[in-house]
Amino acid sequence: MRIKPMYGTFSLLFFSIFLLYNQNLCYAQDAPSTTGYSCNSSQFYPCQTYVFYRARGPEFLDLASIGDLFSVSRLMIANPSNISTSNTTLVNDQSLLVPITCSCNNLNTTSGNISYAGLNYSFNFGDTMYMVSTVKFQNLTTYQSVEAVNPAVVPENIDIGQVIEFPIFCKCPNRTQTQPQNQNQPRYLISYVFQPFDNISSIASRFGTTPQSIRKINGNNPKIFDILFIPLSKLPDITQPTASNGPVVQENDKKGTVIGLAIGLGICVLLLILLAGLWGCREKSGKSKRSLYLGFDEGC
Repeated sequence: MRIKPMYGTFSLLFFSIFLLYNQNLCYAQDAPSTTGYSCNSSQFYPCQTYVFYRARGPEFLDLASIGDLFSVSRLMIANPSNISTSNTTLVNDQSLLVPITCSCNNLNTTSGNISYAGLNYSFNFGDTMYMVSTVKFQNLTTYQSVEAVNPAVVPENIDIGQVIEFPIFCKCPNRTQTQPQNQNQPRYLISYVFQPFDNISSIASRFGTTPQSIRKINGNNPKIFDILFIPLSKLPDITQPTASNGPVVQENDKKGTVIGLAIGLGICVLLLILLAGLWGCREKSGKSKRSLYLGFDEGC
């Protein structure tokens, strides 16, 4: 009579341990936080890494404005992003790799050590911590983390021109992963914001890596606008729009200008012909009237 309850108890215990073990395997990485991602001395800090950024209009469609936002030069973005000309005009949603220096920073006793790249941003009219975090920095940070990094700043009382530090989330590889004997281990952990139509497989294909390597660091179930850290041994070869699109647009503009001028000139010529005809008719009518008038005088 007591065997069945004991069997059920052991089965439930075994099943619970199994679930807990698998959960620990899948989520061995740091859990995402609104404040940031924890760091420790076993990782190689500081390190040079990159964030994946998308060109967005109207403000950020050139490398100069994006470089100013991240405090880097245009060339520092153009080279890793596979862009040949640093003064080129970007298209909306064009992919870019922007370099940052990632550091392990101590915030306070509550948050502990957080890894981020601190970027100074000068507030403009209409800016808020939330808007700059989500729109200009495209969710590479959170307003909660901005508040934690700037504890003396009152979010509702930020003056125009006031400089605020924005923590761009990042991570560095473990020290053992950067040793010469680990050539296939990641040299970079690229910060990538998970988009609404993304999945792990499509992201892996974009960066030339495997879904397993991404899941190993980030888990299986990223949420929209979570940051994924993409492990790479070398930078990806980003496909950019062809440069030939620009001259075609200019040529079409020139053709349109020529056609417009031709139409305008034709209208002007037509108006001149009409005016000349009217003037001729007027002169002819005037001569007829004068002839009649002279003839009447002679008759009298």
